[in-house]
Amino acid sequence: MSITGRKWARLSPARVAHAFSRLNFRRMEECATIIRWLDARPGEHILDIGCGDGAYDKKISGTGATVQGIDIHEKRLSAARKYYQGDRTEYHFMDASRLEFPDASFDKALSLCVIEHLEDDELVMRNVARALKPGGLFVFSADSLTIPGITPEERAHHRRKYAVNTFYTVAIVRDKLARAGFDIVETRYILSTPRDLGFVRLSWKLDRLPVMLRFLRPASYAALGSARKVAAWSSAPPAGSAECGLTLLVKARKRPPA
Repeated sequence: MSITGRKWARLSPARVAHAFSRLNFRRMEECATIIRWLDARPGEHILDIGCGDGAYDKKISGTGATVQGIDIHEKRLSAARKYYQGDRTEYHFMDASRLEFPDASFDKALSLCVIEHLEDDELVMRNVARALKPGGLFVFSADSLTIPGITPEERAHHRRKYAVNTFYTVAIVRDKLARAGFDIVETRYILSTPRDLGFVRLSWKLDRLPVMLRFLRPASYAALGSARKVAAWSSAPPAGSAECGLTLLVKARKRPPA
């Protein structure tokens, strides 16, 4: 590849989008925690539901695990295949409601803020359970929007704008997972204080910037994230202690055969 080609590869839309997501404080803790909970190990086979551009799969595969990513967005899959497919990463155009892998194919599965958009989330959970080996781990994040002070109008707008079918709580996800054959290991709400909501509302305004001003978003998101960290230092609640929040993180394990 020429020097110019390498330069454009470094600036590919997939990599730019991934770099931007690293500045988005709404996603930073979510993604870092889910990948930490996944605890990928050498030789493990991992399923990523809604893999997007594949950047996180590349990171996971660096542990020595093999990752199969699925998505229904051809443009994102094209970027994943172009920039991140390798010996331990592979990408498939596949609907999670018709998961086309043999039973007990995977040791672990993950999904980052996808499951709340699914028309039949419990069907997908059952499919994941079928594809996992007994005792297999399933970690995922989902919109909750139970953060104190959020209004019904904000929840309704978020539901319409982002095509959310279900806002998750611990009680809701426990029941759904139990019916699919999982037991919850751990849950955590993040972005869980009225102060967090203030920063979230500012970030939503950034998301609505007109096209000609979107170049301001990365620096603005970085500034918001830094300001939130400073504000949280003096009054941060213990990790996992919140009873509601913007996003719910879930770690569950497939029940062994009776």
